[in-house]
Amino acid sequence: MKSQNIEDLIALDLQTFLNLKTKNETISINDALEIAAYVSANFMRVIYTKNKNIEKHEINGVFGIVKNFYNTFFEGQITEDEYQEMAKKSLQLLQNTAFDEMSKTFFNKIISDSKLN
Repeated sequence: MKSQNIEDLIALDLQTFLNLKTKNETISINDALEIAAYVSANFMRVIYTKNKNIEKHEINGVFGIVKNFYNTFFEGQITEDEYQEMAKKSLQLLQNTAFDEMSKTFFNKIISDSKLN
């Protein structure tokens, strides 16, 4: 099996959860940014778990990948301030000791809500 790079994996997660979220409703920018915050935090968590450390350039890389994907997906509708808020929320999520459970609950809710119709 061919291994995928982090950019592809992040894009796949974003695309998957955005598609699931929009299955039954129109997605708001806030919902999209919350998905981005959780996906970003999850990938930073994976990097940290693997390396026992995460460098600033790795954090910036994850946020850059998300921003590039969203700029294309939302055709430039998200502002720089909104990206900054997403990044702040993502880092706050990572600092929460219950992050793993919160993340699981967040993504499972999107999945279960998408199955309602």
